[in-house]
Amino acid sequence: MEIPFRSAIVTAFVYATEDERRVLDALRILLPDEVKVRRSKLVGHYGNPILSLEALVRHKKLLRELWERILVKLRSGELEKLARTVPGRVDETCHFYLRFGKQLAHAGELVLTGSGDAIHLRLKVAAYPAKREVAIGLVEKFMQALASDINSL
Repeated sequence: MEIPFRSAIVTAFVYATEDERRVLDALRILLPDEVKVRRSKLVGHYGNPILSLEALVRHKKLLRELWERILVKLRSGELEKLARTVPGRVDETCHFYLRFGKQLAHAGELVLTGSGDAIHLRLKVAAYPAKREVAIGLVEKFMQALASDINSL
């Protein structure tokens, strides 16, 4: 099955009360080994230190591996939930957004979350023409192919 994405950015924030190594481990369950994670120091609204961990994935082979890792770690039923919510996850610039709970990711399980402490995944959909409706169609077709592949196992 063809991956409909051009690139992915994976981001997580490390707050002052968190252990950077644990957050990095949570990110690493998604990321292929070859992908480097960039650290940026930020300052919160009240002057508190925040560390941003960000990784960029551009190569098709690595994007495919990212999806394979997601599928292996995704909690049962989450793929169906994801497939149902595709239109609400694609914006006008053809980006597809996912958020996974950081605590569960550290434990080795990916669960979609709507807010809170999360690993953020922003995927650029290779839509031609670059329109939201085209991007939604490509992602929905991809989700159907994933579900079909999983059901045939």
